[in-house]
Amino acid sequence: MSAVGSCLPEATVRQTLRTVGSLLGGRLGALAVAVAAFTVGSAAALVVPVLQGRIVDDVIDGRGLGRVAFTVSGIVVAGVVAAILVLWGGRLLVRTLQAVLAGLREDVLEAAVNLDTTDVENAGSSDVVSRITGDVESVTTAVTEVLPRTTQSLFTLLVTALGFAVLDPWLALAALVAVPVQLLSGVVFLRRSRPLYVRQQRMDAERGQALIETVNGAQTVCAHAEEDARLGLIAARSLAAVEIGRAATKVRNVFNGGLNTAEFLGLAAVLCVGFWRVDAGALTVGAATAGALFFQRIFTPVSVLLAGIDDLQRAEVGLARLVGVLVAPRSVHEPQTVADCAGRLPLPVEIRDISFRYNGTGVVLDRVSLSIPAGRRVVLVGASGSGKSTLARLIAGALRPDQGSVTVGDVPADNAVTVEGSPACALVTQELHQFSQSVADNLRLAAPDATDAELLAALRAVAPDRGERVTLDDTGPLDESVIQLLALARVLLADPPVIVLDEATAHAGAGDALSLLDAAVNAVTAGRTSVIVAHQLSQARDADLVVVLDDGAIAESGTHTDLLARDGHYSRLWDAWQMQAP
Repeated sequence: MSAVGSCLPEATVRQTLRTVGSLLGGRLGALAVAVAAFTVGSAAALVVPVLQGRIVDDVIDGRGLGRVAFTVSGIVVAGVVAAILVLWGGRLLVRTLQAVLAGLREDVLEAAVNLDTTDVENAGSSDVVSRITGDVESVTTAVTEVLPRTTQSLFTLLVTALGFAVLDPWLALAALVAVPVQLLSGVVFLRRSRPLYVRQQRMDAERGQALIETVNGAQTVCAHAEEDARLGLIAARSLAAVEIGRAATKVRNVFNGGLNTAEFLGLAAVLCVGFWRVDAGALTVGAATAGALFFQRIFTPVSVLLAGIDDLQRAEVGLARLVGVLVAPRSVHEPQTVADCAGRLPLPVEIRDISFRYNGTGVVLDRVSLSIPAGRRVVLVGASGSGKSTLARLIAGALRPDQGSVTVGDVPADNAVTVEGSPACALVTQELHQFSQSVADNLRLAAPDATDAELLAALRAVAPDRGERVTLDDTGPLDESVIQLLALARVLLADPPVIVLDEATAHAGAGDALSLLDAAVNAVTAGRTSVIVAHQLSQARDADLVVVLDDGAIAESGTHTDLLARDGHYSRLWDAWQMQAP
């Protein structure tokens, strides 16, 4: 199991702005229309408090009910016009930004799939998962909910501030009493909250990594009696995430208290100045009322803008992490065709003096060399953590060695392809993947142009007694062993000259299910060079070569019979396995 080492990069502000700018480039016209709708709608809404103040003056002056009714009708018209324009502008803005976000999601997903595998291993798979789930969600929330509100509030604030100054400059000055408190609250909140949000999202990734590793490695955890240690790690990271969340909530509560204080001070100042101006005969009571309503119209958008900082900061952090995936190093593969595989002949694998370590850990493999002749079946065995799976992934080209080389038919493993351009080596792991389409769609991932007859042939080759029961149209949840059979059937459809199976029968259980998957493995490896990380040592019995790994090095190698005769590492593993075997 790997620990979270160095996470994938987070984009700088300049990189984030450049990416967003490029995505917005083709939608500037729609944004301009949305801005115009917000501006006109905010101006129309400004008529409402002015007319409300006029009603006060009309009542004081004893004017007739007809005048009041006319003013009320003006309020209704202005409110309807403002609502329609703001609603339309908001929808247009959301639709435009959702299109931008959809493009970003597609770009991020494509980049994530093509990330350098070693970097993903070092960062931990949860880092990538949290970015394309949690971070996308935070950005989506900001785009669909927060950003339209803050944009509308910004235009309302600007238009209302202008109207405030026209109504009475003294009232406008009184309203400014709230600004210092608002600015101070906002600055303190920004300074304290952003580091907390960054830490929280990183801790969420680390907590997710601990969960993923523990669930995927449950058998290993139980075998080594590490349940308490793993649960303790998950609990510690969960508690750390909760504590960060509590600290962020405390900062947010202080911020909200500052906003409420600013509202009280500002409204009190406007009312006091309004009383003074009315008493001096400079304003009517209706105008002073309009001023108080103006302040409410100003303060509400200001409060929305400042309160929106919370969600917008989360979105900004999430956006920087998403763009970080785009700027992270991609896997640079220059496919090299292996000449010998033109006729789909098995290929030799040569491992020369390789060493490898995951970031932040000790050496996993140390100066390992191994020659695998074409068409041979090699089984890797050893205790958990000995380096079996790492060696398997290096052979499959999923990882690159820190030093030394791994070649498939004299071509680097990570670049080796067949004449059709497909990878020369296929990797099947114990991880289960059933996609939400039909069985046929799951199989065609390996051969998009395969006919139904070819799909059925591959399915029956790996599962003779299930080829009829599992139909190509099945879409429901399948048994774990059946899902693993689909993965093996995909190998037959891809037809690679070399195959690596990393505990590919781990979900078989025992009895008939295990025998069925063992038979499927035999069908898939026939006529190919194969490397098998053994889940059951019975798989080593018929291997051409058994390689025993211990602490990142090859402890011994040979046939099953030869290694038993040596009475060494393999002999002890075999005796222990036989004692536990059903």
